[in-house]
Amino acid sequence: MLFRTIKHQEQGIEGLTTTFLSTWKKTPSYFWLVLVGLMSLNWILEAWKWKTLLQEIEPISGVQAIKAVLSGLALGMLLPAGTGDVAGRIIYLQKKTEGIGAGVLSGIIQTVITLSFGYGSLLFMAQKFNLSNTLEIYLLFGIPIIALVSIILWSNLSKTILKQNQRWQQVLLAILSLSKKQWFRLIGIGMIRHFVFILQFALLFYWADVQLPFSDTLAVINSIFLAKTIIPALNFVSDLGIRELSAIYFMRHYEVDINQVITATFSLWLINIAIPVLIGSIWILFTRKNAI
Repeated sequence: MLFRTIKHQEQGIEGLTTTFLSTWKKTPSYFWLVLVGLMSLNWILEAWKWKTLLQEIEPISGVQAIKAVLSGLALGMLLPAGTGDVAGRIIYLQKKTEGIGAGVLSGIIQTVITLSFGYGSLLFMAQKFNLSNTLEIYLLFGIPIIALVSIILWSNLSKTILKQNQRWQQVLLAILSLSKKQWFRLIGIGMIRHFVFILQFALLFYWADVQLPFSDTLAVINSIFLAKTIIPALNFVSDLGIRELSAIYFMRHYEVDINQVITATFSLWLINIAIPVLIGSIWILFTRKNAI
């Protein structure tokens, strides 16, 4: 779908390639150093979140947490819907059942933060452009309903599960063992990670000459992250397509060059996903080689 969308643009694939290469060539090296630094900060924060989640289950070092996060990214390339991320993280744990709960909770925390900011951004865009009968409106009505149903189901099922199933009790240990201080820390880490994502995206929009008012830039970025969160990705390649198509959709209200938009979003994917996945894959291969 992304290929067809680009192909039907006036300049087509050739125009996108020209825009991408020319933008990259004129970029000073310090700009990439800043983005790579933010990428590193992003995954260090995620490793800190993972370390905090395991504090009462199976304490690990910061280095072990980083290895687990990168391994999760690498396996996420092969397995859909976040299962690879959790599987990669628990490889190094003794208490793998409890680790599953920690992995799921880590994803839930980031998802709730992303949906919250994204929902506010959808409200902003719906009011600014007086939208009706569009995807934004459906999401504004649908997200609260789904959230409410999920909370009700969780509150009812968790009571039954805790009473009847010991294995599920182990999975839920990551949630039940957290103190209020740890909850605040986890939410705080998740918020900082989200702000790092936004800063990276905003810098890349500026770099690719996608010029929008500040508030609109934030609204579009948060809306893209919301779409990427709620649309399931089969692997890290399909994640790329979701990001680009979402950007094109939410940019339809503005007079911008789609090639420049895709240049920014593709560059973000390269820095935040492709490079860490490559590092994680090398680490897994290295670990397996030593284990043989």
